[in-house]
Amino acid sequence: MSATRRRVIDSTPPLSWQRLRTARRDVAARWPSPFRLPLEKRPSDVLYARLAERMSLLDVGAGDATRRDRVHARFPDVRYVSVDPDPESGADHADLGEQELAAAGEAFDVATLFEVVEHVAPEVALAMLVRVHELLAPGGLVIVSVPAIHTPGRFLRDCTHVTPWAHDELGGLLVMAGFDVTTLVRTYPGSALARVARRTLLGPIGHAFGIGYAYSIVAVGSR
Repeated sequence: MSATRRRVIDSTPPLSWQRLRTARRDVAARWPSPFRLPLEKRPSDVLYARLAERMSLLDVGAGDATRRDRVHARFPDVRYVSVDPDPESGADHADLGEQELAAAGEAFDVATLFEVVEHVAPEVALAMLVRVHELLAPGGLVIVSVPAIHTPGRFLRDCTHVTPWAHDELGGLLVMAGFDVTTLVRTYPGSALARVARRTLLGPIGHAFGIGYAYSIVAVGSR
């Protein structure tokens, strides 16, 4: 672990089970069932609906460089900054703790963590989101997606996954990091016909047994 990343983690209070339980309960009161969340096609659609020209975007866990290209294809004037520890990713920064992130310019309008927090322990996920909260402008948005744990194989398919996040725990994580959760949705990347078929035919049967078909859960928080 790098020294900068350790400073970010060490400066964050340990994850409190009592705080998580309270935050999870409050989120579940607003969104009781993961099977009744609105359905979107992809997490990126949630982003695009909230992004505008001349905004700044912090992409945490950016992976390869393709999202930069997709964002700029739609929003050429967005200031896009990527963070990813994989040296093969070609990201702008390797670590959220790098001081250059805060010194690079104005605070960010939007931050994304698409399929990221399931790869780390809960306390590390909290530290990451606390740091993102610091880097966002007042009123800025964070958009976080995780594998839908009620869909067979989605979480267990990847050997690098560490923590499964239910929809209410994901929302609770954002609350603990200081965000106001504004949106929770499911995603399924199939065609419009496939989404309708799964929602109307497969959905009710699977949901009766606690089984879903969604690909990801996406939470949006406001600073």
